[in-house]
Amino acid sequence: MIAFASPPESTTLPDYISPSAAKSYLACSLRFYFERVAEIKKPTTPALHLGKAVHAALQAFHLARWRGTDDSPEVIASAFEDSFLKLEREEGPVRWKEGERESCRLAGLRVIAAYLDSSEVLRGKPRAVEVPLTETIPGLSVPLTGVIDLVLENFAPIDFKSAAAKPDPQHAAFDHELQLVAYQLLLEAAIGEKPPALDLVYLVKTKVPKVIRVSSPPADGKRKDRVVRLIDTAVTGMSEGRFHPQPGMTCMSCQFRNECKRWPGIMDERRAAA
Repeated sequence: MIAFASPPESTTLPDYISPSAAKSYLACSLRFYFERVAEIKKPTTPALHLGKAVHAALQAFHLARWRGTDDSPEVIASAFEDSFLKLEREEGPVRWKEGERESCRLAGLRVIAAYLDSSEVLRGKPRAVEVPLTETIPGLSVPLTGVIDLVLENFAPIDFKSAAAKPDPQHAAFDHELQLVAYQLLLEAAIGEKPPALDLVYLVKTKVPKVIRVSSPPADGKRKDRVVRLIDTAVTGMSEGRFHPQPGMTCMSCQFRNECKRWPGIMDERRAAA
């Protein structure tokens, strides 16, 4: 049973907000509710499982560079294999089709090898790896929090993405604007330094894997103000219990379609939905 909570008599602000939570809420507030409030568990998709395992291998490589320990391709491939199995045990089940598990595992090994052999691979020692930051940002009603994949020596934040196809640079930068500018806000609040760029590094899982960097200039005042307003819009909606369907192209692949169909509609008439 899924219990739709009654509207709160007064707003209750969350303790903090992350850019991923804000983006998820703004994309579809009802999906956000099912996933993050009601915490309805669904089978992990192969793409998400692979992305997490690849991310763990990249983290192992960057930490090795930071610590000055073994960062050989064999060690990083082993880190991927370990994470691939651990995620299956601890976060599964994964929604595998016949033969898909092995092809997915091999694709992960290929894309990691491609990164290690690419011109985009980290050179030297980074300033930080998987750095968690929580800061008070002017204009936000709650603290902003986030974990940055990689911070270079010059304070440039890097976020890694797995993708099935080559990204369009303009679309990619726009699609991840909220996240990247949020990282800039966090870094500036934490250390008082303006990053020279906001970068995405895509690991593209094509037959011959590609590694593509999409670089954006640091945000000016207008861009930062826009992102702060977007994030605070999400905070307000969450605090007021506003969760409703937002139909669109992504509905076809949404795992919560059945739950969405049973949404009771008017907020005052929320009830338990099977």
